[in-house]
This record gives sequence, structure tokens and C-alpha cells, in this order.
Amino acid sequence: MAGQRIGLLGGSFNPAHGGHRHISLAALRRLGLDAVWWLVSPQNPLKPADGMAPLAERLAGARALARHPRIRVAALETLLGTRYTADTLMALKRRFPGVRFVWLMGADNLIQVSDWENWTQIFHAVPVAVLARPTYSLRASSAKAAQRFRRGRLSEQRAAGLADREPPAWAFLHIRLSALSATQIRAARRG
Repeated sequence: MAGQRIGLLGGSFNPAHGGHRHISLAALRRLGLDAVWWLVSPQNPLKPADGMAPLAERLAGARALARHPRIRVAALETLLGTRYTADTLMALKRRFPGVRFVWLMGADNLIQVSDWENWTQIFHAVPVAVLARPTYSLRASSAKAAQRFRRGRLSEQRAAGLADREPPAWAFLHIRLSALSATQIRAARRG
């Protein structure tokens, strides 16, 4: 595994949907990644437990949807005993010292990442790729995190080398937009 470039896409995956797969495939291609790991969170500290499907069900759904040899699905926070992204990243870096990780997030998360526990440590731990999302992309550039780490932003043309950069380094990737959202899927299921 040493020397590999691995994108990390964390989330509740409640449920996993085509948007997750879409941004994973875009990240594989645009960032020159060897793999993308979906980190299915046992419980997002910022989301209510009410309405959260059991972890085993979310893992099974994510695995069924991923359907790609370079997308791997796991509950690594459960295995590592971590709860917050910053802690998970540090544990993964200790466990896989030669791997070049890149944190993947949608533009919606860039807007609210400053609410996460120890959020600045995320940007100091690994490079970050922000992928466009409908209705969020325009606001993302003025987000607190974007402003705080503006000097570490790479142009989109240089994003292919993001995994090899020393953090803090991040790039915003304009990709074909997917309107899929877990919130809308859950609402449709209830309706």
C-alpha cells in the first residue's frame, strides 16, 4: 500500500446513492487516485440518531452501490475507535504511513466544515478535494474554511498532483453535477 494515493469519502451514507459513486469516480480520474475508500460513519456527531438506518444496513447498501474495483466500503471509524474526522485521519496516517490520503468532500461540506470538531486539523493532516454540488458551489468559495486556507488552494489544472502536496493544500473540482441527495431519498421513502 505504501505510495498509493487514496481518496477518503466519509459520511453517513444514509442511504448511499449515485452521487457518492459519481464523485468517487470523478476523484479517481481527476486526482489520479489508486482507490477511494468510503468511510461509513457509525453516527455523525452533527446529525440526529433518529432516522439513521443501522450501520450494517448502510454498509450493505454502500457496497451494493459502489460496484467498482477501486471503491472500497468500510466502517473504519468503528475499527479505529474514532468519532471525529480529524481523529480518523490521524489514526489512518499512523496505520498506513506510506499512503498519500486525500479527503474528499462535497461543496456543501466545505460550507459547514468549520462546525466540525478540530476542523483545521483536517486541512493540516491531508490534502482536501472539494467536489462541486448543486446550489452549494457558488457559496463554497466564501466559506470560512476556504478563506482560512486560501493560500493552500491549487488551481483546478494542478489538482491532479493534489495527493503529492504537503497540507494544507486543497482544490475545488468542477464536475458534472448530480442532484441526488440522501435527504431527498429518505423523504421520498417516507412519502
